[in-house]
Amino acid sequence: MNGTRLPPAGWLPVAASWRDDELWVDWSHFGECPLREPFFDDEIEKCLLRPFNRLFRHATPITALVDGLEAGRHLKPDGFIFHMSRCGSTLVAQMLAKLIGSIVVSEAGPIDAVVNARSARPDLSEDEHALWLRAIIAAFGRPRRGDERFFVVKLDSWHTRSLALFRRAFPDVPWLFLYRDPVEVLVSHLRRPGMQMVPALVPAERLGLKPSHARQAPAGYYAEVLAAICEPISRLQRLDRGLLLDYRQLPAAVASVVMPHFGIASDSRASAVFSDVAAHNAKAPGLAFAADGAAKQAEASAAVRELAKTLLEAPYQRLETLRLDAVTVSRAAVMS
Repeated sequence: MNGTRLPPAGWLPVAASWRDDELWVDWSHFGECPLREPFFDDEIEKCLLRPFNRLFRHATPITALVDGLEAGRHLKPDGFIFHMSRCGSTLVAQMLAKLIGSIVVSEAGPIDAVVNARSARPDLSEDEHALWLRAIIAAFGRPRRGDERFFVVKLDSWHTRSLALFRRAFPDVPWLFLYRDPVEVLVSHLRRPGMQMVPALVPAERLGLKPSHARQAPAGYYAEVLAAICEPISRLQRLDRGLLLDYRQLPAAVASVVMPHFGIASDSRASAVFSDVAAHNAKAPGLAFAADGAAKQAEASAAVRELAKTLLEAPYQRLETLRLDAVTVSRAAVMS
């Protein structure tokens, strides 16, 4: 079913694709089911198994979302989660997603399609692009159960390169950037590369890299990608509603730092819920969590350490300086 009207409550965007010069959004019916899986793709997989979604489809042009943005009821996002990758962002999202009244969307493909819209439509103005982004985010923030009280969006790692777009679209919404010791992140991708490390899935150009970079040895390219992800944040002169968080601060910082930053009130279940989530592997909740930092450090070869030092040490140290300076300023403000 195609149309210019938004589907009723209970439907969420599951894909977005171009038809000629127009971006169309495909929807599926989720009903009142909360989003609890580590990634939105996992939610889609479950959703599409339902007989209803095999029989009924809905698609609308992005302009229909824009037109419905003002008229429709939706929660404004309380926070955005940017991240380096393999640094605890899934844990943060999973902890928040388990709270009563949450809407937490993790790395949704339709959002990425809108973020990347100007590659297909270079004529799209910055203001219109920001409007499209507000519209697709609003589509995920529509209440489906009735108890929703906060809304957080975890983004893809390469979306740091679109921070300016998010700040233009949502200047008052706080954001977070998570990062980790570069050696440990690099080893994690060498064990099992993320999609951002596969140029066929995320072209080098989207990361500000040349196609020729992708032809080097995997470790070298992965380090270039991680540097490209961190660079836009590490070069900031001021955070402007932003918060930096190192992996070492997790999981305690979710309750003590992240929730206050996003303006999310705690509830009576939070402590028990957080303890349970932190005890399990965030990406595979059926498995127990096992700290692996020491193992990754031991596994790193001399070549990997040299790549981390050459390409990632500088942005990592700038992030650490920004984070610690922000903590100092915050403490001084409390004491004054």
